[in-house]
Amino acid sequence: MWHLARTPRGPFWQCQRCGALSDAGAFEFDPRQAPSGHDEATAAIRVLQRMIIGLRHSQDGIVDPEDLYEVLRPYFNGGWCVRDVIHALNQLPNGSPHPDSGWTDRLPRKQLLYRVRRRLREWRWADRDQDDDIMPGGWSEMRRAMGVAAQRQESHAQARAATWDAQRTAARQAPPDSPARAAARAAARAAASRSRQTRAAGERYELSVTAQTAAQARSAAHAMLDKLDRFAAGERFRDDEDD
Repeated sequence: MWHLARTPRGPFWQCQRCGALSDAGAFEFDPRQAPSGHDEATAAIRVLQRMIIGLRHSQDGIVDPEDLYEVLRPYFNGGWCVRDVIHALNQLPNGSPHPDSGWTDRLPRKQLLYRVRRRLREWRWADRDQDDDIMPGGWSEMRRAMGVAAQRQESHAQARAATWDAQRTAARQAPPDSPARAAARAAARAAASRSRQTRAAGERYELSVTAQTAAQARSAAHAMLDKLDRFAAGERFRDDEDD
């Protein structure tokens, strides 16, 4: 899903699905940071337009960042960053893609802004007041959850390392045929088994995520092809009527 992209600051890895670059320094504003104030918000919108090319132009010409600012301002005020906006524009809160087409078709300006507003509206709570109805940004929440999981894993790893050190020290100090050495060998075998199981589970999860992403991409491609087929069939029907 990543390829090497050329930028004014040199080559960077770029996601082929959403166009995001791996290094935030390639942009004038960090897409992982929530903008504060009008100037930072417009800079963030220019970054968004670089990452989603379909938001740069409409059938009426270049899309002014000020037009998108009026749509995105509540979400930036709610703590969203550019990657949260991209996450919400590409998929629903349940993880499935939006039912309509993507950003490759050039729309009239009003219709483009309406599509952005409608997709973002899916990320609002229906049972809350307007000032508190925006959900947390999906990308930021996932990043925080991964950080908490990493800290938990690091804490568990440190606790296991301390236990193993204590067991090894006790085993070295015990006689060769003592129960302490036998227990240390059994603990080492159990730790190696758990490590293999954890590694295998991680590989299975990565494969499942890759398969899910590929399935979503295939579904979106099929939907686009069906749309083109219906459009072509309509054109042929109108040509037959004209004849």
